[in-house]
Amino acid sequence: IGCEDGSVKIFQVVPGGIQFERNLDRRKGRVLCLSWHPSGTHIVAGSIDFFRVIDVTSGQTVQRIMVNHQAEKAKRECVVWAIALLSSGTVVSADSFGRVQFWHWEQGTLAESHTISTSAALSLAVSEKEDSIVVGTSTGATYQLQLLPVRLGGLEKRWVRTKPFQFHSHDVRAVAHSPTALISGGLDAQLVIRPLMEKVQKKGYDAVLRKFTFPHRRLVSCARKARLLLFQFSQYLELWRLGSTEETGKDGEVLPLCQMPEHLVQLKSKGPEHIYCSCVSPCGTWVGYSTASRFQLYRVRCDGDGVSLRKVPKVPKLLPPAYQLQFSADSESLFAASARGSVHVFQLLEPGGCKHLHTLQPPSGCSEAVYLLAPSADGHWLAAVSGDWAIHIYNLKCFKHHCVVPTYDCAVSALAIHPSTNNLVIAYSDQQLVEFSIPEKQYTSWSRAVQSRGLHRTWLERDSPITHITFNPKNPAHILLHDTYLLCILDKSLPLPDDSALLMNQSALKQLPETARKRQLHAFKICKKFQPLLFMDLLDENCLVVVERPIMDFKTQLPLPVQQKKFGT
Repeated sequence: IGCEDGSVKIFQVVPGGIQFERNLDRRKGRVLCLSWHPSGTHIVAGSIDFFRVIDVTSGQTVQRIMVNHQAEKAKRECVVWAIALLSSGTVVSADSFGRVQFWHWEQGTLAESHTISTSAALSLAVSEKEDSIVVGTSTGATYQLQLLPVRLGGLEKRWVRTKPFQFHSHDVRAVAHSPTALISGGLDAQLVIRPLMEKVQKKGYDAVLRKFTFPHRRLVSCARKARLLLFQFSQYLELWRLGSTEETGKDGEVLPLCQMPEHLVQLKSKGPEHIYCSCVSPCGTWVGYSTASRFQLYRVRCDGDGVSLRKVPKVPKLLPPAYQLQFSADSESLFAASARGSVHVFQLLEPGGCKHLHTLQPPSGCSEAVYLLAPSADGHWLAAVSGDWAIHIYNLKCFKHHCVVPTYDCAVSALAIHPSTNNLVIAYSDQQLVEFSIPEKQYTSWSRAVQSRGLHRTWLERDSPITHITFNPKNPAHILLHDTYLLCILDKSLPLPDDSALLMNQSALKQLPETARKRQLHAFKICKKFQPLLFMDLLDENCLVVVERPIMDFKTQLPLPVQQKKFGT
């Protein structure tokens, strides 16, 4: 760990945390970046105007190199924002002058210098083979540098800037280099995965440019019976009552409200910790949330026009705290997912109490956190997904492990249990969909048909994972899914489309006569009217609630980006 006072501290990683071991050589100047040598023998520390190499065994500085001695702007201080120490002994630095420089640290000499930007180079990452580097800048651009032969077939190699990318509007503060992609995170709240096409073997999931703006976890929860929405912010929760209308109209019409949406209460979290997860019960009388160190449960009472919150006393302590919270359909139980693969089951008591009933654990043990929960509507089953991508099914009547869904080599992005069939519908991060019968412990016949036929190419190449699944009680064949950009009703009674069919064809179908429409019907009914889509749920068989989060709402709160002079302006 590099500190503001110029010291570098070594900590030992121990079970449950870290433990201080010793201080290395302290020098004047803030430590702004660090990098280990792959062998662990040396550490390079970047500061203002210089970087230094420290021998880990002796703890002493063995080399100190000034980075701005050749800069024309030497009157200004040069900040080393990012640094890397390669296995060859080469030090790579990125600085506030927009330069990426390569140094022989033992000789203290500059080998190569590349000015890649007119403003600061803020971050860099090196590929595993150390033949490619990705650099992030304050203009929002990312650059790739590759180690290439000077002559075709020759042994001499030099670093060459090969690819610039402009996917961000603000500072690129973090970059990573995977075997097949360049990954960047910007101050504009976007995570971008840019595939390296020469590394991707075939066109498919890995070959698509992906941009992520919203977290892939639930930030909105719904109390269906009470028609309430709970919004999770970093430091507080907001509870809203939905508006209502008595009018009816045609598709696309905006209906007048007889009751306006109402902000009921704001619940602030104490301390600096962010709220990690939250949930409101289906009846709307319980609200729970968890931070990194504590779990809180509240009883909500709506008396006429007033709303009161009462903290539930003596809530059983969770160590570590909850990673996911979920109430049962009857609002009588609360499930809390832990960081150790287990799920705690609590009984909710009147008029406002809580009792620990049981802790569900996978039979083989698990050290990964549970990050998704799905209880069944009849209160019989609970599905839990852990960080090792295993899906465990528990029987809540006897609190025993029932089965494990066959493993798949992608993360689960959403899952839900059908209220009438108890079939578990699972969406994976590579856009595959499966249906698993919990009572029969096997995939359903529909799921097997989907796997043998394959899903539509356009569906598989989407860059946003499914984040929520629900069902229509009026029509058991309907599965409702959504990602950030589309809302989809999957009708299992209709045939799957082949790649030659148009996947998003709802508007086109409306123009066709009835006979032609029936010939082109397929299982996917997609709506792209609501974007970006943060949440969707079915309140009842006639009412759907959708939450949009316009990107400009938070873009306008960002600081101004670096202004660049454009030619001709």
